[in-house]
Amino acid sequence: MQKVLIIAGCTAVGKSAFALELSKSINMEIISADSVQVYRGIEVATSKPTKAEERLCPHHLINIVSPFEKFNAFNFIDLAKKAIAEITDRGNLPVVVGGTGLYIDSLIFGYDFVSDRTHLSDYEFKFVLIEQDRDMLYSRINQRVDLMIKNGLVEEVKKLREIGINLDCQCMQAIGYREIWSYLDGEISLPEAIALIKKNTRNYAKRQITWFNHNDCERWNIKDLDRLYQELLETYPEYKK
Repeated sequence: MQKVLIIAGCTAVGKSAFALELSKSINMEIISADSVQVYRGIEVATSKPTKAEERLCPHHLINIVSPFEKFNAFNFIDLAKKAIAEITDRGNLPVVVGGTGLYIDSLIFGYDFVSDRTHLSDYEFKFVLIEQDRDMLYSRINQRVDLMIKNGLVEEVKKLREIGINLDCQCMQAIGYREIWSYLDGEISLPEAIALIKKNTRNYAKRQITWFNHNDCERWNIKDLDRLYQELLETYPEYKK
């Protein structure tokens, strides 16, 4: 069976940074399990990898869909399976990283969207969940939102509006965009929009935590990532650099 590592967690918990650090010691490629990172042009609020990070470790399922299109779990499963096969053929470890619980569960449990049933998966999974103290998590969320504004979230939403994106587009469900949209429409002030983004992101993190609490997975506090790092090196000796 093909081996697949899953590194999951709620937004801003540090899962992507950990995966990139792991790639320094393991021959691996990352498959994004994020329902928003698939969209081209939806950049600032999605924490997509930088060009330097993509050079460090190849990433898949990022910037593959027009912002005018829809993307769902069925699409994810189809593309993720193809990526897993290609990565395995190259002799690397497929590592699924993300916080979209439905995508991850659909991959783990082999959900069949045609027959509307589940079946045993074709993969040998190791599923680790990174957790963090809630106060620290909320602090990280607030810092991330402030950085989004600094990095041009308002300008990005303006450009999306100019090319014809509207609030009915699925990509606009991403937290940050609708709030800035309301600001640009004069419905709320920019400080109010920023506060709302932070609040909605915290609420989203709570929903992610609730979702993953139903999963049978290894739970690792962010303070213990050094130990997790060593365990993964021992689990996948055939992929060590």
